[in-house]
Amino acid sequence: MYDAREKAIRNHQWELNASHNEGIAEGKIEGKIEGKIEGKIEGKIETIRILQEILQLPPSPDSDFEGRTLEELQQQTTELRNQIRNRRSS
Repeated sequence: MYDAREKAIRNHQWELNASHNEGIAEGKIEGKIEGKIEGKIEGKIETIRILQEILQLPPSPDSDFEGRTLEELQQQTTELRNQIRNRRSS
């Protein structure tokens, strides 16, 4: 009976450790993904500001970018690039 109880305690501890390690691994993966997305967003914002400078537009304030998705920033980048192309062809 004593051995069975000890085995149950060890099994329970093993399950807790396994769950803990799994949680840490998932957190690291989520952190890496979030970091990559944030990096891409920061890159798009920088590109937008450079394109605005080329077009001699005032730079957008940080508040204009809050809550914007990567797709929305890509769309704005495309629009600014099109404006540059249109100026060149005029």
